[in-house]
Amino acid sequence: MKRKPANRSQKASRSADKRKGTHSNDENDQQHDQFIAKPNFRKGGAYSTMPEQPGSTPTDWRVGVVMAICLPISILIFWKITLPLMWWIFTLIVGSDFAKKLSFFKEDLVNIVTSECPIWISAQERAFLNDRSHDNILRVSDISREDFEKIVRRGEPVIVTDALRDWEAFGLYDCGYFMRKFPEAEYFDWQGQERISLGNITKRQGFTGLQCASGYMETKWKSNQKYIKEWLRKMPPPYFLMEDMYTSHPFGKDEEPSVTGFLGVPGTGVSPHLDEICDTIMTVQLSGVKNWSVSWPVKDGSGVRWSKPIVFTLYPGEAMFWYVAMRHHTEVIEDCSLSFSFLLKSPAPTDYLQRLVQDLSSVPRAERDALFQETEAAKVDYIDSCGIITDTGRTFIT
Repeated sequence: MKRKPANRSQKASRSADKRKGTHSNDENDQQHDQFIAKPNFRKGGAYSTMPEQPGSTPTDWRVGVVMAICLPISILIFWKITLPLMWWIFTLIVGSDFAKKLSFFKEDLVNIVTSECPIWISAQERAFLNDRSHDNILRVSDISREDFEKIVRRGEPVIVTDALRDWEAFGLYDCGYFMRKFPEAEYFDWQGQERISLGNITKRQGFTGLQCASGYMETKWKSNQKYIKEWLRKMPPPYFLMEDMYTSHPFGKDEEPSVTGFLGVPGTGVSPHLDEICDTIMTVQLSGVKNWSVSWPVKDGSGVRWSKPIVFTLYPGEAMFWYVAMRHHTEVIEDCSLSFSFLLKSPAPTDYLQRLVQDLSSVPRAERDALFQETEAAKVDYIDSCGIITDTGRTFIT
């Protein structure tokens, strides 16, 4: 049976329905697209205009290279340019003196926190040593007595490098031997501010072994007098000095030798100071290595000041000679140091003392006293008691 064809109204209805369905699908597609384009909100309020994708986008390696190059350059610029510029501006505001004191305070604080041993030198004193002379100390060897006395006469600090060549003590006396051989000898410990026997140095409270050990031994102490003869037998006057040099005084008045021993380990020392004595000083280094400095009053226009320090090293087997009013410091830099200082009345630095007295007399007393107060000297006028005496063809300083 043939199917009856649809009439016009039915065709129109189906055509309309078809168009309607197409239109409905287009609307759904548009709504889906709009949903995709809407912001995707996340926890914490962050959102993205794109849907989340699994994984992450890799970082461009060139960014890492640029950062690796720029970071050290930035630190260098900050350290070398920014900080100095800030410090310069700060100095202009508060004044250079105050800024310098503040810098010293900061350095002292850092040293206190980081140093193994108690601080023995301040930042201000270290700055004095760093502003050193370009001159070197005179070093001589195989010297005659006459040539040596010429050097002393003009007051030039000098090291005789072979001074101990005939000493039995050289090569024998060191810290360990001294503590074993003379355990009852006493030494003043600068850290504990007390006298203790050499045999008890390793038992000091708060320290292990020889840690931070630093101090001196006076031969005039009763505990040490019984050893002085043995010590001096092994430490006679060096070959370029007269045999009675340790005891000789003017007018035939011989006295007991004046000798002081010093013991110390690396990290310890003595800050710049004056020994308020008039004698010629001979310091011999038996073991260990020390850095030294010496400076003295010099004329500066209409005033006086301390000369820039000569900084040098004293090695085992050497003897150094220095004189009245010489500001000095020592610090141990290698091994345990054992050294001795001898006070000598002759030979005398006659030319040096005459020039020194003349320079000091040319300025007001207050300025002269202020100069010596820089060293914390107890007697700022002690040089007034120093003089030169000639007896039996020899010159003595007293």
